[in-house]
Amino acid sequence: MGTKIIAVYENGVLRPKNRLDLPAGTEVELVILPSLKGLMKLFEGVDVRGDVESALKEARERKLWE
Repeated sequence: MGTKIIAVYENGVLRPKNRLDLPAGTEVELVILPSLKGLMKLFEGVDVRGDVESALKEARERKLWE
């Protein structure tokens, strides 16, 4: 059983965008995946009109995911 939620990370805390129907103290396991919106924001300003390798090289050089 699983539930997909959308959350925002701010000031060291993950905040679900919608209320979770869980009892207080419930332990959960999270898998963190960036949203498409987050990935698009990450690549803002990177020239992606060329080939994929060039865009990834520029992203690595700018250390976008560190």
